[in-house]
Amino acid sequence: MYTGTVSGPQPQPQGLIVETGAGATVLPLPATTLEQIRHIAAAPGVSVLRLPPAAAEPPPGAREADLDLCYVCKHCKVAFPAPAPLQAHQARACYAGRDAARGHVRVVQPALECRACPGQRFRCAADYRRHADAHAPPEPLSHQMEDVVNQITLLAARAAQDPAEPFPPPPRFPPDLPLASAGH
Repeated sequence: MYTGTVSGPQPQPQGLIVETGAGATVLPLPATTLEQIRHIAAAPGVSVLRLPPAAAEPPPGAREADLDLCYVCKHCKVAFPAPAPLQAHQARACYAGRDAARGHVRVVQPALECRACPGQRFRCAADYRRHADAHAPPEPLSHQMEDVVNQITLLAARAAQDPAEPFPPPPRFPPDLPLASAGH
């Protein structure tokens, strides 16, 4: 017997249903973006919807780059994380036998790409900063360490120019040990 209270219908998350292959998830998007997708889906062919950037100016060391969020079937409005699952879906369901009529919306989010690591893209400035901090160049040598390195380099260069060996080779056999005879 159920003894809990009955409440009204639970609010549904607002977003796109994304078929991941391991089940569906909801990509939360504002109502205005969902309306834009519905409007764009009415046009035939392939369309691109670029979401507004999160930050006005990319941080130092980063540049703006597109990050594909999903691909939306224009017929049923189900989204897919990559083009291949979308194409398979459309071939077997929404556009079966009508390849020329296929259409989809590519939803793109402006992201930040690391200039030092091309291909490394981040959804927000905080994620980029974590990456940049973890991959920061090493601290420069202190003046004392730089002097030591320069002195060693100079000694090595002088030794390479001097025909006399700067360090004599060690003797082949220790001088105080008699050589053993093989009995010949």
